[in-house]
Amino acid sequence: MQSYKTFIDCNSPINNENGVAIVTVLLILMLLTFIGITSTNTTITEKKMVRSLAVFERDFSLAESAAMEGVQKIANESTPEELLAPLVTSGANNDGLLVSADPLEPENDIKNLDANGDAQIDRNDFSGAGVTASEVDAKNLTFRKVVQLPIASGDSLGLGASRVYSYAAYGFSENSGGRAMIKVGYKKRF
Repeated sequence: MQSYKTFIDCNSPINNENGVAIVTVLLILMLLTFIGITSTNTTITEKKMVRSLAVFERDFSLAESAAMEGVQKIANESTPEELLAPLVTSGANNDGLLVSADPLEPENDIKNLDANGDAQIDRNDFSGAGVTASEVDAKNLTFRKVVQLPIASGDSLGLGASRVYSYAAYGFSENSGGRAMIKVGYKKRF
Protein backbone atom coordinates (compact mmCIF):
# COMPACT_ATOMS: atom_id res chain seq x y z
CA MET A 1 0.00 0.00 0.00
CA GLN A 2 1.12 3.28 -0.84
CA SER A 3 0.25 6.29 1.32
CA TYR A 4 -0.45 9.63 -0.10
CA LYS A 5 0.44 12.74 1.78
CA THR A 6 -1.55 15.79 1.23
CA PHE A 7 0.60 18.65 0.27
CA ILE A 8 -0.46 21.99 1.72
CA ASP A 9 1.07 25.09 0.35
CA CYS A 10 1.61 27.40 3.37
CA ASN A 11 2.28 30.35 1.15
CA SER A 12 -1.11 30.13 -0.50
CA PRO A 13 -3.29 33.22 0.19
CA ILE A 14 -6.23 30.93 0.99
CA ASN A 15 -4.53 29.12 3.86
CA ASN A 16 -2.45 31.97 5.29
CA GLU A 17 -3.62 32.58 8.89
CA ASN A 18 -0.58 34.53 10.04
CA GLY A 19 -1.60 37.70 11.93
CA VAL A 20 -5.23 36.72 12.63
CA ALA A 21 -4.59 36.72 16.37
CA ILE A 22 -3.09 40.22 16.26
CA VAL A 23 -6.00 41.60 14.24
CA THR A 24 -8.48 39.99 16.65
CA VAL A 25 -6.64 41.41 19.67
CA LEU A 26 -6.49 44.88 18.07
CA LEU A 27 -10.24 44.82 17.36
CA ILE A 28 -10.99 43.79 20.95
CA LEU A 29 -8.61 46.47 22.22
CA MET A 30 -10.34 49.09 20.04
CA LEU A 31 -13.74 48.02 21.40
CA LEU A 32 -12.52 48.23 25.01
CA THR A 33 -10.96 51.64 24.35
CA PHE A 34 -14.24 52.92 22.91
CA ILE A 35 -16.16 51.59 25.94
CA GLY A 36 -13.60 53.22 28.28
CA ILE A 37 -13.80 56.62 26.56
CA THR A 38 -17.61 56.51 26.56
CA SER A 39 -17.67 55.59 30.26
CA THR A 40 -15.25 58.42 31.09
CA ASN A 41 -17.34 60.98 29.20
CA THR A 42 -20.49 59.76 30.96
CA THR A 43 -18.81 60.00 34.36
CA ILE A 44 -17.53 63.52 33.66
CA THR A 45 -21.01 64.65 32.57
CA GLU A 46 -22.62 63.13 35.66
CA LYS A 47 -20.06 64.82 37.93
CA LYS A 48 -20.83 68.19 36.32
CA MET A 49 -24.55 67.61 36.88
CA VAL A 50 -23.98 66.73 40.54
CA ARG A 51 -21.81 69.83 41.03
CA SER A 52 -24.43 72.02 39.36
CA LEU A 53 -27.14 70.57 41.59
CA ALA A 54 -25.02 71.18 44.70
CA VAL A 55 -24.35 74.80 43.66
CA PHE A 56 -28.06 75.33 42.95
CA GLU A 57 -29.10 73.84 46.29
CA ARG A 58 -26.56 75.98 48.16
CA ASP A 59 -27.61 79.16 46.37
CA PHE A 60 -31.29 78.35 46.78
CA SER A 61 -30.84 77.78 50.52
CA LEU A 62 -28.90 81.04 50.89
CA ALA A 63 -31.53 82.96 48.91
CA GLU A 64 -34.32 81.41 50.97
CA SER A 65 -32.63 82.30 54.25
CA ALA A 66 -32.06 85.87 53.02
CA ALA A 67 -35.75 86.24 52.12
CA MET A 68 -36.77 84.83 55.50
CA GLU A 69 -34.43 87.29 57.25
CA GLY A 70 -36.17 90.10 55.36
CA VAL A 71 -39.56 88.79 56.54
CA GLN A 72 -38.24 88.52 60.10
CA LYS A 73 -36.99 92.11 60.06
CA ILE A 74 -40.44 93.31 58.99
CA ALA A 75 -42.17 91.03 61.52
CA ASN A 76 -40.04 92.44 64.36
CA GLU A 77 -40.79 96.09 63.55
CA SER A 78 -43.67 97.92 65.19
CA THR A 79 -43.42 101.54 64.09
CA PRO A 80 -44.93 102.85 60.85
CA GLU A 81 -41.63 104.61 60.09
CA GLU A 82 -40.00 101.18 59.72
CA LEU A 83 -42.95 99.32 58.12
CA LEU A 84 -44.09 101.75 55.44
CA ALA A 85 -41.65 102.18 52.58
CA PRO A 86 -42.39 105.89 51.92
CA LEU A 87 -41.69 106.69 55.59
CA VAL A 88 -38.33 104.88 55.82
CA THR A 89 -35.64 107.52 56.18
CA SER A 90 -31.90 107.40 55.67
CA GLY A 91 -30.25 105.65 58.61
CA ALA A 92 -33.43 103.82 59.67
CA ASN A 93 -33.33 100.08 60.43
CA ASN A 94 -34.94 99.21 57.11
CA ASP A 95 -33.14 101.76 54.95
CA GLY A 96 -32.06 99.90 51.79
CA LEU A 97 -34.16 96.87 52.74
CA LEU A 98 -37.74 98.11 52.36
CA VAL A 99 -38.82 99.71 49.08
CA SER A 100 -42.18 100.60 47.52
CA ALA A 101 -43.66 98.54 44.73
CA ASP A 102 -43.99 99.96 41.24
CA PRO A 103 -47.26 101.96 41.30
CA LEU A 104 -48.40 100.79 37.85
CA GLU A 105 -47.34 97.14 38.05
CA PRO A 106 -46.92 96.20 41.72
CA GLU A 107 -46.52 92.48 40.97
CA ASN A 108 -43.79 92.97 38.35
CA ASP A 109 -40.60 91.70 40.01
CA ILE A 110 -38.27 93.30 37.48
CA LYS A 111 -39.83 96.76 37.91
CA ASN A 112 -39.77 96.40 41.71
CA LEU A 113 -36.17 95.23 42.01
CA ASP A 114 -34.29 96.52 38.96
CA ALA A 115 -32.45 99.45 40.54
CA ASN A 116 -30.00 100.06 37.68
CA GLY A 117 -32.52 99.85 34.80
CA ASP A 118 -30.90 97.05 32.81
CA ALA A 119 -34.17 95.01 32.68
CA GLN A 120 -32.72 92.08 34.61
CA ILE A 121 -32.31 91.25 38.27
CA ASP A 122 -28.71 90.80 39.40
CA ARG A 123 -26.53 91.52 42.42
CA ASN A 124 -26.09 95.16 41.39
CA ASP A 125 -29.79 95.73 42.07
CA PHE A 126 -29.33 94.65 45.69
CA SER A 127 -25.95 96.20 46.49
CA GLY A 128 -24.53 99.66 46.17
CA ALA A 129 -24.50 102.93 48.05
CA GLY A 130 -27.07 103.10 50.83
CA VAL A 131 -28.15 99.48 50.39
CA THR A 132 -26.04 97.87 53.09
CA ALA A 133 -29.17 96.63 54.89
CA SER A 134 -29.75 94.22 52.02
CA GLU A 135 -26.37 92.46 52.37
CA VAL A 136 -26.62 89.23 54.32
CA ASP A 137 -23.17 87.65 54.22
CA ALA A 138 -19.63 88.94 54.65
CA LYS A 139 -18.70 88.04 51.06
CA ASN A 140 -21.53 90.22 49.66
CA LEU A 141 -22.91 87.37 47.59
CA THR A 142 -26.30 87.01 49.27
CA PHE A 143 -28.86 89.80 49.51
CA ARG A 144 -32.38 90.48 50.70
CA LYS A 145 -34.94 93.10 49.81
CA VAL A 146 -38.56 93.62 50.87
CA VAL A 147 -41.07 95.31 48.59
CA GLN A 148 -44.16 96.87 50.15
CA LEU A 149 -47.14 96.11 47.94
CA PRO A 150 -50.19 98.38 47.74
CA ILE A 151 -53.08 97.70 50.09
CA ALA A 152 -55.33 95.19 48.37
CA SER A 153 -59.08 95.67 48.14
CA GLY A 154 -60.72 94.29 51.29
CA ASP A 155 -57.57 94.41 53.40
CA SER A 156 -58.77 97.48 55.28
CA LEU A 157 -61.38 97.06 57.99
CA GLY A 158 -62.39 100.70 57.88
CA LEU A 159 -61.25 104.07 59.09
CA GLY A 160 -59.42 103.99 62.38
CA ALA A 161 -59.01 100.22 62.29
CA SER A 162 -55.80 98.38 61.57
CA ARG A 163 -54.87 97.56 58.00
CA VAL A 164 -53.28 94.55 56.44
CA TYR A 165 -50.08 95.44 54.62
CA SER A 166 -48.61 93.06 52.08
CA TYR A 167 -44.93 92.58 51.45
CA ALA A 168 -42.87 90.53 49.03
CA ALA A 169 -39.53 89.49 50.50
CA TYR A 170 -36.81 88.59 48.02
CA GLY A 171 -33.64 86.64 48.64
CA PHE A 172 -30.87 86.60 46.06
CA SER A 173 -27.66 84.59 46.10
CA GLU A 174 -24.86 84.44 43.58
CA ASN A 175 -22.25 82.00 44.81
CA SER A 176 -19.86 79.48 43.18
CA GLY A 177 -20.93 80.42 39.69
CA GLY A 178 -24.63 79.83 40.38
CA ARG A 179 -27.53 82.20 40.93
CA ALA A 180 -30.84 81.82 42.75
CA MET A 181 -33.66 84.14 43.71
CA ILE A 182 -36.69 83.42 45.84
CA LYS A 183 -39.81 85.44 46.58
CA VAL A 184 -41.78 85.04 49.80
CA GLY A 185 -45.09 86.76 50.50
CA TYR A 186 -45.83 88.21 53.94
CA LYS A 187 -48.78 90.12 55.42
CA LYS A 188 -48.76 92.17 58.57
CA ARG A 189 -51.62 93.92 60.30
CA PHE A 190 -50.89 97.15 62.15
